[in-house]
Amino acid sequence: DVHDGVRSGLITLAQLQEVPLFEAYRFSALMEHPDLAAPSMQRRLLYEAIRRMLSAQVYDVIDTTKAALKEYAPAHPDEVRRLPVLVSFSGEMRERSTALKRFLFKHLYRHPRVMETTGHAQEIVRALFDAYMARPEEMRAAFTARALEGDRYGRARVVADFIAGMTDRFAVREHERLTGRRLLQE
Repeated sequence: DVHDGVRSGLITLAQLQEVPLFEAYRFSALMEHPDLAAPSMQRRLLYEAIRRMLSAQVYDVIDTTKAALKEYAPAHPDEVRRLPVLVSFSGEMRERSTALKRFLFKHLYRHPRVMETTGHAQEIVRALFDAYMARPEEMRAAFTARALEGDRYGRARVVADFIAGMTDRFAVREHERLTGRRLLQE
């Protein structure tokens, strides 16, 4: 999401420097590779900071989980189910990851452009659902046959499954084909 946000221009590297988790790994990358400070190297710097950040998070989960397994030493799967959560971040990493999530919610996930696109995507899914419920023959043959076999609830399940299996591009094209309207670009 960090990479997508920067690439789309919705967030900047400068904004990300406010996020301690990201900034630590951006700084680390710059210390090891000072040439990444050049304006022409900003994409590489972003990639390197994200790579380091993700690796640190993965290793933190592994180390924290190993410590929990050693502490509790469960001998059977049923015992694991009765224990506290064993797979998790350390307290420090959880706090830092939570701060990153808050930043992303504020600056990316709730960005007006993202919210507009989300609204259009929801409208597309609703319109597809309504169209296929009314005309199941518009779906692929195997889905049409299944949709026509059952009651309304069974048809709804088949339609939902068909839509869930669509790529974004296919959904946009199908919506345009069925409604004559284009809400999103492919």
